[in-house]
Amino acid sequence: MANDENTGVGTLGLERWVQFTYIVGALFSFWLFDHLVKEVWDIFDEPDPTLVTAISGVGAILLMVGLYKHAGTNKFVNECAAELSKVTWPTRKETQAQTVVVLVVSAIAAAILGVFDAVWSAVTDLIYKA
Repeated sequence: MANDENTGVGTLGLERWVQFTYIVGALFSFWLFDHLVKEVWDIFDEPDPTLVTAISGVGAILLMVGLYKHAGTNKFVNECAAELSKVTWPTRKETQAQTVVVLVVSAIAAAILGVFDAVWSAVTDLIYKA
């Protein structure tokens, strides 16, 4: 299969993103397990940082290897990567233009809401002072 630069599909095109996802998942799991094991261990005794790190690392690796080998999870992650490879991302120029539109519309909405707030405040002041 030839490498297609536009879609990211080719030799290890999608598979590298799937593997990258599992690596990021393992790093997040390691961080989460490290904090979780430390907190649980702290309830009983002063935690040993080296042992906590080792337990967290082994746990994160086992979790990600298990998820990678699980057919349903692996199929889901591969399908997500395949769908994301079909996305047409905006160019820098399009992103800048759309950002300007969002800022202008937000400023207009803020002005309209400010006017409504001022009018409503004046109306409620008249009602409460009467």
